[in-house]
Amino acid sequence: MAALGLFGIAAMALLAGKSPLARWILTETLAPQRVLPLIGLGAACALAGTQAFAAALLLFGVGILGGFVAQDWLLWMLYGLPQAPTHLFMTGPISYLAVGLALVPGARLRPWLLPVAALVAGAMLALVTKLTDPSLHEPVYTWMPVLVAFWIVAAVALTLRAFRRGWFPIFGRILGSWLLAIGLLYGGASLLPRREPPAPPAMPLPGAPQSVPGADRTNPGLPAPAQPGPFPGGTDRFRQP
Repeated sequence: MAALGLFGIAAMALLAGKSPLARWILTETLAPQRVLPLIGLGAACALAGTQAFAAALLLFGVGILGGFVAQDWLLWMLYGLPQAPTHLFMTGPISYLAVGLALVPGARLRPWLLPVAALVAGAMLALVTKLTDPSLHEPVYTWMPVLVAFWIVAAVALTLRAFRRGWFPIFGRILGSWLLAIGLLYGGASLLPRREPPAPPAMPLPGAPQSVPGADRTNPGLPAPAQPGPFPGGTDRFRQP
């Protein structure tokens, strides 16, 4: 299964120059920040039991479907976060935190937290797919990222379950800690307000005068203006000599 997926990725890499879909999948769907939560979800599924694994895959699909159906409602809920529209409505940090919380706890809590994390990760995947879709709602731009995401989760989970060792739970907690740290750092940095750079100082144009003569200044070669008086001309007719 993993080998077939790798052959498919290689084929898309060869077609990236001619196919916009293949180029978009390589740059968006298979971007490291998108793939890492899916790898963490697959690792959590490998560490859980068979029932929790099946429930996680089922709820992952339910989350994807719910994200597509309730897209407007989810975007409205996430719009209240600071600078959410400029950071894809925080879909990345939310996925990191959800999957990290499913990996860090021990074997007792993981079967309960893993389905919830899969549901949240699926909804965030649906949102980021729609937010980065460059087409005019072409169906292939919807189901192809979903297939790739399911392949990543299933390939990681089945591979780790087939070659499971006693130290895998320790590795899972380390990976979960990394995902939590990335989610907190990325999310915290995204919530900080942007500082606007100061406006550059106004520079005079070449050849422009440095200052404009005011009303109380005299121009060279012209007579000085008369002092203002009660009558035109600036003189006082009733002033005594």
